[in-house]
Amino acid sequence: MTDVLTEEQRRFNMSRIKARDTGPELRLRKALFKTGVRGYRLHYKLTGKPDLVFIGKRLAVFIDGCFWHKCPVHFIRPETRTEFWMNKIEGNVARDRRINAKLKEAGWCVLRFWEHEIREDPEKAARKIAEHLGQENDPSCF
Repeated sequence: MTDVLTEEQRRFNMSRIKARDTGPELRLRKALFKTGVRGYRLHYKLTGKPDLVFIGKRLAVFIDGCFWHKCPVHFIRPETRTEFWMNKIEGNVARDRRINAKLKEAGWCVLRFWEHEIREDPEKAARKIAEHLGQENDPSCF
């Protein structure tokens, strides 16, 4: 199936896909504020560019998009350019694993949430983060 948009239109559409301050990210930040959790940094320069970082607790929080990171619940295999997109998405998943390992090796804890988890219940994710921040040396953080 060919693209119904011109190359310029497709480029414009793709340029509008945000990497920061996305809807799920804003929902989680609002829920954290309600929960009383403060003191995080946004897009801190750390391996993998986490969405939220709690420096003192060495906690990195990622919000993974269901399509881009191959959510087991909502991922739909692309019908066009399947090989290209599957290589890209599988690469994202492999990179996520490498980032988790590098951060863990450096003494960081990583929490990852799916986009749909934040959309459905941002307060639940905020509580999980708050609980983790209250614990010392949590081995289940990965």
